[in-house]
Amino acid sequence: MSRRRLLVYSSVPLFGAALLLLLLGREEPASHAAPHAAAPAVSRPKVGAPSLRSATPPASAAVPSAPRPLVIVAGGDVNLGRECGQSILADPKYDPFRQVAPLLRDADLAFVNLESQLSEQKGETQSPYNRLIFTGPPGGGATLAQAGIDVASTANNHAWDYRRRALLETLDNLAGAGVKSVGTGRTLEQAYAPAILEVRGKRIAVFAVTQVWNDPPFEQHEGRNHVAWARPKRLLPALERARREADVVLVSYHGGAEYQDAPAPPARNFFKAIMKGGLVDAVLGHHPHVPQGVGWSDGKPIFYSLGNFVFAGHDWAPRTKLGFLARLEIDAGGTLSAWACPVAIDGHVPAPIAPNDPKSKDARAHLIGISTATGGSEVGEPDASGCFPLRPPAR
Repeated sequence: MSRRRLLVYSSVPLFGAALLLLLLGREEPASHAAPHAAAPAVSRPKVGAPSLRSATPPASAAVPSAPRPLVIVAGGDVNLGRECGQSILADPKYDPFRQVAPLLRDADLAFVNLESQLSEQKGETQSPYNRLIFTGPPGGGATLAQAGIDVASTANNHAWDYRRRALLETLDNLAGAGVKSVGTGRTLEQAYAPAILEVRGKRIAVFAVTQVWNDPPFEQHEGRNHVAWARPKRLLPALERARREADVVLVSYHGGAEYQDAPAPPARNFFKAIMKGGLVDAVLGHHPHVPQGVGWSDGKPIFYSLGNFVFAGHDWAPRTKLGFLARLEIDAGGTLSAWACPVAIDGHVPAPIAPNDPKSKDARAHLIGISTATGGSEVGEPDASGCFPLRPPAR
């Protein structure tokens, strides 16, 4: 019986219902449906989700939709110093993330590695004596916040570029903008403590460590009192506690050899140590400034290096202009799925690589190739947003 017929009956007294049933004994054609009947709701397809998920079933076969999974998007190296910092100083609303906004907007939690401090240096965003020493301006915290970044790792080899005062200013500027920091602190205990975020009823713990330092040896440097080093023995008890108390546990790792496609032995050893026993759901690596492969440990993804994100590359090293965003989805049952979303970097500005762009085919082939050095990973065809679905290799 049509919706329209049901609406008519609902307006007739009960004693006349029998008579109407006799007089109106046939169904109206479907083309006579009420012109003002509400259209079925269509859910907005998620960026990065497989194409089948965006299909809307016909109304006659509608079934309750599954709850939307929790979505985490993570990027690699972000440098708000140098030329990017000058742009922020000139215009506080400057947004180097503007072209990747659709990928970030769809995330319930967005993460980056903040490669630069955020400190007041009277307009200086790079040392006049050394291009490898730089800082973003204090307003860089607001730049991250307006892009939708929720948490930033500050554990890296540039954490001390303008020394202790700038490190502490960075923490204050991030906190003032509502962006959580992890990996450095006023005390070493704070540096090793995870950033805890409550997202859609889920508790997410994010740790950050570095295994590279610009002024070695790290053990004799003042920074050892403020920066979390990649020491498994120090980290494992905190990971075990987080595993009991959090729904999702992520580790940000800064280390490896720059401009190398394959991970260095220290990185491999660190990942092997912390992935034991299912303590970590995903590892997010950075520092080499080029992508490295995706590996797996008991079905959990290890992004050895996401490469650059908001960071200028080099003409002599073309892969420094290719980065990946890690996209993680956790469904209601706790199952994690992973994607790699390629971005092309022009200057310091990243842009998604569309699935029909010839660069997409090249990025996929490159990711498959470099993943052979990390145990291999199945890399599917790009979805509508350009992201490649990832799976552990078939055995």
